[in-house]
Amino acid sequence: MSTETESPPTQRPRTGRRRKLQAPSDRWGFPLLVFAVHWIIAQVPGTITFVFGSTRPPLDPPFETGASWAYSMPLGPMTGLAHYLVEPMRHWDGTWYRLVATTGYDSTGIAFPAKAAFWPLYPWMMEFFSGITSISPESIGYIISNVAFAFALVLLYQLVSMDLTVDVSRRTLWAIALFPTAFFFTAVYTESLFLLLTVGCLLAARRGNWWAAGIIGLLAALTRSAGVMLLAPMGILFLQQYGADIRRWFPSIFPAALPALGPLLFGWHLTTAGLQFFDWINVQWQWNRFRATPWETFQCATVGCEAIIPNVGTDQARGVDWSWVEELAGSPTWSTITSAGFRDAFARGDWLELVVTIGAFVLVLLGIRRIPLYYFALVLPPLIVPLFSPSSVHPLMSMPRFVLPMFPLFVVFALLVTNRKAGVTLATLSAVGMAILTMQFANWYWVS
Repeated sequence: MSTETESPPTQRPRTGRRRKLQAPSDRWGFPLLVFAVHWIIAQVPGTITFVFGSTRPPLDPPFETGASWAYSMPLGPMTGLAHYLVEPMRHWDGTWYRLVATTGYDSTGIAFPAKAAFWPLYPWMMEFFSGITSISPESIGYIISNVAFAFALVLLYQLVSMDLTVDVSRRTLWAIALFPTAFFFTAVYTESLFLLLTVGCLLAARRGNWWAAGIIGLLAALTRSAGVMLLAPMGILFLQQYGADIRRWFPSIFPAALPALGPLLFGWHLTTAGLQFFDWINVQWQWNRFRATPWETFQCATVGCEAIIPNVGTDQARGVDWSWVEELAGSPTWSTITSAGFRDAFARGDWLELVVTIGAFVLVLLGIRRIPLYYFALVLPPLIVPLFSPSSVHPLMSMPRFVLPMFPLFVVFALLVTNRKAGVTLATLSAVGMAILTMQFANWYWVS
């Protein structure tokens, strides 16, 4: 049959890979085991520290203990099981998602218009399920985060097994679940939901189910601003399957482009609430973010810099501070590591942001010849874009959290660490780090 007589819509898409696909023999048991271990290591230290530890003292007199220090949003105490499980995990941005879930994006009331910085799908789900169950919005957020992370691990197990091997997928799950900042998957944050939607989108696209991929990708683009960047890995998979002949692109090209609607729909929704279409960008100055080149951002993160912040003026960004190491070396005692001064210096030194960011780029370089091309397309845009908008408060603000949904980084790590003893040692150290950072978070100390 000649190519002229073939019917493009009925032709099976090319996968772009000759590797024989592998399916994990235990698609549910192993991912759920990893989830259970993760939850215990994150939740138990967080709960114990929240109940018996001391809340970080407020740095500014008007801001109340137990409030978000960004805009002083007092939170009422929770009762019952939620006091022990949810309350330690609802801090910082969790207060913002709760606020959006209860008040929406209207142009009146507390924290207007800063709420536009928080994308809508997660708080909409909190509001919806809270309304039909009468459970508090933050408890709903906690449930969403944990259920989403469990399912994300199940799908990630399948996707990595398809592209690489089952052994690599198993090590990847341990790496991502025990990463020091992985407790955000348990907290009232969007990391779990975004990871689930990211993996679900790419798994559907990998299988050639473009309508499912497009719809899931659109939901991801309504969860985080980075969701629209799924267009890059989706585009590579699309070309691998359909080639460069434009005639073969239709109709699959339409669902493949759906993530592009995310920012458009959110911007339109903001205008209906009395805000501006691009306020999700414009309000970033309230977190002291300013424009810079990536090399200027690294300068700010290492040695400090002078920042010109829109609507604020000039501010000084300090570089990384290792003074907590000197303090610990000079007095390695329990009283030192439990003191508020040491814990705050440990939290605000910006060393974690710098180490994680450099480590992420190292993993990208080491993975060039080891992982599929569309994995790189998933990682590079969301890794580079934040470097153009540092903050004078923390130049690499939130990078240890932003890397969590970039699962290819953990795939590269899994490919590099093949020795069992080394893997167990690193996993143990990482889990200890997660427990420590969870305890910091539970007492309102800054983590990421």
